[in-house]
Amino acid sequence: MMDRLVLWLGRSPTLGFAISRVAFAFAATWQIEAMFSSEPDFARTVLGLQTGIWLWTLASIAQHLASPPLGLLLRPISLFVDLIVFLSAIVLCPPLQVAALACLFFVAWSASDRFGRGSIIVLALCLMLTFLARSYYEAWASTRSVAEVDRAIDGITVLIGCTIAAAMLSMSILEKRLISWSERLQGVGVSFQKSLAAFVVEQVFNLMAARYCALVWQMSDQGTIHCEIIDAEGARTLSLPDKQIDSLLSIAPRDAPFLYASQSRRVLLRNRLGIFRSENAPDTTEAVLDVFGPGQGTSFQIQSGELRGRMFIGARHGWSPAVLLRSLRIQEGLELFLERHFFFLAWRDRTFAEARLALSHDLHDSVLQTLAALRVRLVTTIRGLSAMDAPNQLAELRAMEELVTAEQAHLRRLLASNEAASSGKVDLGVQVERCCRFISLQWGVECLLNPVDRAIIVSPETATEVEFLIREATANAVKHAAARHIVVSLAQADDEILIALKDNPGAHPISRETYTGDFELQSQSIMKRLTKVGGTAYFHNLSINSLISIRLPSSLPRFPA
Repeated sequence: MMDRLVLWLGRSPTLGFAISRVAFAFAATWQIEAMFSSEPDFARTVLGLQTGIWLWTLASIAQHLASPPLGLLLRPISLFVDLIVFLSAIVLCPPLQVAALACLFFVAWSASDRFGRGSIIVLALCLMLTFLARSYYEAWASTRSVAEVDRAIDGITVLIGCTIAAAMLSMSILEKRLISWSERLQGVGVSFQKSLAAFVVEQVFNLMAARYCALVWQMSDQGTIHCEIIDAEGARTLSLPDKQIDSLLSIAPRDAPFLYASQSRRVLLRNRLGIFRSENAPDTTEAVLDVFGPGQGTSFQIQSGELRGRMFIGARHGWSPAVLLRSLRIQEGLELFLERHFFFLAWRDRTFAEARLALSHDLHDSVLQTLAALRVRLVTTIRGLSAMDAPNQLAELRAMEELVTAEQAHLRRLLASNEAASSGKVDLGVQVERCCRFISLQWGVECLLNPVDRAIIVSPETATEVEFLIREATANAVKHAAARHIVVSLAQADDEILIALKDNPGAHPISRETYTGDFELQSQSIMKRLTKVGGTAYFHNLSINSLISIRLPSSLPRFPA
């Protein structure tokens, strides 16, 4: 509750404005009653003044709820009337002058939000002229002071002052929270374990304490448009028809932030010059109502690198221009984060490409040449033993020759994929099946892949990562658990790849008295690799068998390798 109060007081002057108006109306009512209570002839005048004060108070509060363009028209008129009333109270009624000065704080805040900080200078000049004019007028209450009323007015003044202090403290807290949020965001880089759109939406949702937060985005001008949303039901991806997407993105100018509400067909825009204007946008408001539900919200554009999109944030803020200014601050923080993110991605890809190129040269000049020489020596040895009666030795040597040949082919594929651009897609099932055949030759065990129901299409980087994990897990199973029969299973769920390896230790299993239940895999090489890409792995004890389950994201180029 306190957090909501901080947001209400600090993000716009509306709540403080209402509290100060009601408090001042009470003080003015008591003062008028005290001034004219002994004058029966002024009974109608007293009633008229008190009625006018309360009508003015209610109208001042209600005009904040008016939607554009009526709200844009009433706001300057209301601020001008407020200025006249409070300046008149300062000149003519000394008991109310401190309370009126305090109320002028919210007038200045509202005017600066609507017309810019230059309006504060105008207000200060008017206040100077008011104090100069006090000597030319006789104060109404100079001979009609009532102690009880004065004490009550002093209490009202203290209440207004406390509201001002709370509002300023709230503004400071919100400003520090926004700065801290932006600094933390810049420190993230590429180290988050979810998609970029989901991460951005989650960060803005938590910052704004919003009912919902959605990002309609695409990675290029011709790319597919997506919608990532988080609300009370959690984070998810929406599939929107083209008509709704066009309506959500049809605001002109496209880079203008705007406020919207389901009860109005208009939106409040702030253009590049800082001028607020109302725009009739029935298609946009209807699309927002259909997709996100009723309520108020703000929207701003995000454009950085290849990413183009618009953020929609559902929050209760009224038609306050201060929300648009806050949205601009959030937009600047997000775009700075995205620029750093895409810079790190480009730097990482370039660094990895250079490293792969250097490694390719080393593999071609050293490892492939060594394997070729080893194969020649094996072939020569096999020919020398062919005339001898040594079938077991010949079978072993031929298996070794087949293993060397398979490793040569595998390295050549790696070199070819490193030299070519890795922007294509591969079938993970085909790659893993080839990997299982090689593992069988490498360790002399039976390694099989369970049939995959449907093709799992991934990037070459993801396929390489999966192949490394399967090789490492199999090597551990053979060396430490004496596995002889290994079954690999693959599946894809949402944006994750699930890998399971079940082993049979053969005729002489390793003792497992110390293994109980399920626990995190202890292989440092596998866990270190998975930690970098946002994956997990667990070991499950299944009586004489063991099961290793691995979970990792299906799109690894977004994560550090």
